[in-house]
Amino acid sequence: MLPTAAPTSTMMMMMTSSSFLLSSSLLLLLTAVSSFTITEPPMPFKWPVVGTLPDFIQRGGVDKLPEIYNNMYKEFGTVFAMSQMGDESLVLSDPRAYDSVLRAEGKFPIGGAEGVDTFVNYYRDNNITMGIKSTSHGPEWKEWRSQLDPDLYVAWKSYLPSIAQAASQISEVARYEISGSDDDNSSNNSNKKVPFVDFVSRSAFDMFYTVMYGESPQTTNSAKVKPEDIEFVKSAKTAFDLTGVMLTNPFEKVFQTDTFQKFNVNMDKVMEFGNEKAVDYLKQVRQESNSEVVVETTTATAASVVEDGEDGSKCPVQALKNGSNSLIGRLANKDVVPDDELGTLTGPMLMAGVDTTAYVMSWLYLNLASNPDVQSKLANELKSVLDGADVTTAEQMKSLPYLEACIRESHRLTPNSVVNAKVLEKDLDIAVDGKTYRAKAGTRICLNLCAIPWDEQYVDKPLEYRPERFMSDAIEARKGTPSEIIDHPGFDDGFGRGKRRCLGANVAKAEIIILAARLIQDWEITLADPTQKDNWVPKQYLMLKADPYPDMKLTPRRQ
Repeated sequence: MLPTAAPTSTMMMMMTSSSFLLSSSLLLLLTAVSSFTITEPPMPFKWPVVGTLPDFIQRGGVDKLPEIYNNMYKEFGTVFAMSQMGDESLVLSDPRAYDSVLRAEGKFPIGGAEGVDTFVNYYRDNNITMGIKSTSHGPEWKEWRSQLDPDLYVAWKSYLPSIAQAASQISEVARYEISGSDDDNSSNNSNKKVPFVDFVSRSAFDMFYTVMYGESPQTTNSAKVKPEDIEFVKSAKTAFDLTGVMLTNPFEKVFQTDTFQKFNVNMDKVMEFGNEKAVDYLKQVRQESNSEVVVETTTATAASVVEDGEDGSKCPVQALKNGSNSLIGRLANKDVVPDDELGTLTGPMLMAGVDTTAYVMSWLYLNLASNPDVQSKLANELKSVLDGADVTTAEQMKSLPYLEACIRESHRLTPNSVVNAKVLEKDLDIAVDGKTYRAKAGTRICLNLCAIPWDEQYVDKPLEYRPERFMSDAIEARKGTPSEIIDHPGFDDGFGRGKRRCLGANVAKAEIIILAARLIQDWEITLADPTQKDNWVPKQYLMLKADPYPDMKLTPRRQ
């Protein structure tokens, strides 16, 4: 047995020092753990299986959705949870907290489209390749996005002249199509042909179809419209509306109800229309290619075509016509998407391009018609800046700050959805007001658009439509105050943020500005019956819309 040496003073000091360091480390660790407490978010009573669904129904259900989200914000604060039939949601009212979710997005983030089961299931059940890619979040989605981004999201400016031409055609027939007469004496709208809200949907279709195919189908013109184009608009609108019903009632699909069957019938029509249009157009493009008609495809070349024109003219619309400046034409000639997949791309893209934009525009015109003083001020800006001209450039768009303010204020007061949503790929800790909330993978994180934007703590008289809130001087005055939160990009528009921002967001915003600039220069839009100003409620379909949407009257604007 080896002898044991007695500890020296040096060894004793080392042992004492080690004990001190160990104790200090443990203390720091315990302090860190205690300061990083996970807070459980408040929520209504959660029942087994159904979760908080009974509370949701008791509060009014789908028909009261904006009111429910606003009241729950008042009751629970800036963070609360919901749970319905296993679908877990964490609702945030502060967009700065929502930013942490965007920053945590991985290479293949989960988008809001994946949560719309009606479309996801339809595409998978029918093996629709491009639909499956657009509603997934793996490499297939990345491929789909990369194929389309350069010629749509990035190249949006090159489509402005053709959108402007479509908007001009829309405005030319607007009064007759809506009222059934060009006579000022027809103010009672008794002979109206198309409800204003449907005219707006057709307008959205005409403009986005122009982007995709280079010319307007003019569904807003009863003398030129083709029955199949009107049928597409109706089918797309019906499919969107029925989706809202089915998302809130999972038994629709389980029992394959009449609603479920009707949704599928209308989606079949959407897909058939898109495929036929693509096939016909591709034949034309291939024939032009064989005739040595070169279709320019790069953004830089497209911009050059818009400026000068292949025939030496300075007319942007003619230049676009000669250059076949269309999304499908570009994709076909670059061969980034196979021809057979272009057929399955067209229907869903047209549907998304029509309905989302139409919802936003319908709210804008309702707010302008309900506030004639605002509309008059907007008309003055348009007269001063454009003097009757169309908006055909991004520079012109930037030169209309009051129009931009009208659009932003419309989104604040009457958003096209109660929330923006993301689904987490992995667990995430979210810090809000000094507390940390842990959301598990698969949780839907929602930014509440019916909370802070309607809170008088941040917005003066929040239920009034006041575009002046978003003029540069008002924005500057809010800096450094709690109210500056309403200027956060999360509240800018209804097209989402992050890597899954709407692919057509830039084009859609341009369409909204260009058409509004044209219509308000040409027409004074008023409520056909002023007593109907507040006789509607925001009703949830796939998105929010005014129900019933009031009739409108168009009167020539005296310049």
